[in-house]
Amino acid sequence: MGCFLLPKSVCVEMDQIIAKFWWQKGYGKRGIHWCSWNILCDLKEFGGLSFRNFLKFNLAPLTKQGWKLITNPKTLLAQMLKAKYYPNFDFLNSELGNLPSYTWKNIWAAKGLLQLGLCWRVGTGRHIKIKIDVWAPVSENLHVHPMVREQNIVWVADLIDSNTRS
Repeated sequence: MGCFLLPKSVCVEMDQIIAKFWWQKGYGKRGIHWCSWNILCDLKEFGGLSFRNFLKFNLAPLTKQGWKLITNPKTLLAQMLKAKYYPNFDFLNSELGNLPSYTWKNIWAAKGLLQLGLCWRVGTGRHIKIKIDVWAPVSENLHVHPMVREQNIVWVADLIDSNTRS
């Protein structure tokens, strides 16, 4: 599961085996399902029992592999995948491509989940584009000031006063 995306049918079957273990009274005897399996898979803080949903559990280590490609680009695997699948881009802007390997397909499949959780740590803001990069929490009230739009300011660093750091 750490390197490959299991088929949905396998994950659903594994969930069913665990559910049967918890709900059956004995071999071949049906039990009462007191609540939905999805509720049992919720975190304990939200009223569940924190059982693993194997579809989601399978995506977690693949997302971690994608994170390693971003944070450790000098590793042999990262360099090999970059040379073959995204030589002119970074992992987040990569495409699946033609005839991808099984490993690349699986890591690339988890890229969307990784992008949902990524956000820049602003620091100086020299490498963060205002309109393209995710650099501020999603908020309905977050708008770029009209004066900034008129001046065509591109980088977050242009919004920061270096003297007061505000």
